[in-house]
Amino acid sequence: MKKNVWIAPIVLLLALLLNSCGTQQKATVPVVTPVVRDTVVAVEPLKDVISIAEALDMYQNPSKVDAITKKYGYKLKTNYEVYRLDKFTKMYYKNCALAKLLTADKYEDYPKPMRKGVSSYVAFKDGAIIIAVFNQPAYDNLVAQVKAAGFTLDMPGSEDIYTNGSRTIACYKDGKSVRIQ
Repeated sequence: MKKNVWIAPIVLLLALLLNSCGTQQKATVPVVTPVVRDTVVAVEPLKDVISIAEALDMYQNPSKVDAITKKYGYKLKTNYEVYRLDKFTKMYYKNCALAKLLTADKYEDYPKPMRKGVSSYVAFKDGAIIIAVFNQPAYDNLVAQVKAAGFTLDMPGSEDIYTNGSRTIACYKDGKSVRIQ
């Protein structure tokens, strides 16, 4: 009889323990976050560097390349090849020194900036135009021009890809360059 007295409270205690062990889950309402769009602000292009609008014009009309680059005072080097890295059919450079020549037609590196003015180069490679600058404010200005020209961020990453539906512009922050395709 003593066994039956203890069985009822133990069963009751086990039932309470098993009921209280479960965690209660509450239904949550998903939070809708609004899509943040970059505000388009008119940007004044730098006077020493080719603007994005002019680069797009050069891409559409290759006959205008010489006139536009001459306007900014760029010097031309044809068939500029960075040893085992890149080969450009045309390299326009301004306030830059060409890298050390390793062989008859291969250079050690990309052009190097000089102390005077805003250093930049414009290179042509496989259906693309690459504009590279050597300081952060000049690069930020180029990216702002891309956004002001109506391009929207399509793929963020180490190279942010902007598009307007027909053209693609890749902005490479680490290399401070903009590639138009």
